[in-house]
Amino acid sequence: MWYVIQTLGGEEEHTAEIIRKRISPYYIEECFVPKRERMKKFYGQWNKVEETLFPAYIFVVTKRPKELYQELRRVPRLTKVLGREEGYFVPLSEEEEGLVRNLGGQGHRAGLSKVVVGEGKQIRVLEGPLKGYEGDVVKVDLHKREVVVRVGFMGRETKLRLGIEMVGGSF
Repeated sequence: MWYVIQTLGGEEEHTAEIIRKRISPYYIEECFVPKRERMKKFYGQWNKVEETLFPAYIFVVTKRPKELYQELRRVPRLTKVLGREEGYFVPLSEEEEGLVRNLGGQGHRAGLSKVVVGEGKQIRVLEGPLKGYEGDVVKVDLHKREVVVRVGFMGRETKLRLGIEMVGGSF
């Protein structure tokens, strides 16, 4: 099952690395920080950059949540284990796990979605992680080459920023 650990923003990768080094594979099958790709302009040139998809969150996969919870107490930089109940933490729901899996795939990396932009910044997704989430788009920022989607995550509404690549004309 998949679980979420909260840490300091900007420290996700460093903390995940500490977890991978200090916690035995017996307790943890995978520890990862989902990423997103987006285009960013530097000195007049568009460049593909990678950023954290869920700032301040680390994801772990385990079949031993109670034991892992005890092991995680030895890891510095954790602010809290989310969903803590009765001494350990609760897994993501199937829908939440599906969301993270759909957006990031096997590599936990949400690539750029290819979109066509119509009038009024309406978008049609041709391919990419945004496919199927068109109805959840709350903002299109063509200048930053990203969209904001509203999704349910950890029992509340969350806004995620996903990168887009504009192709073709309007629809």
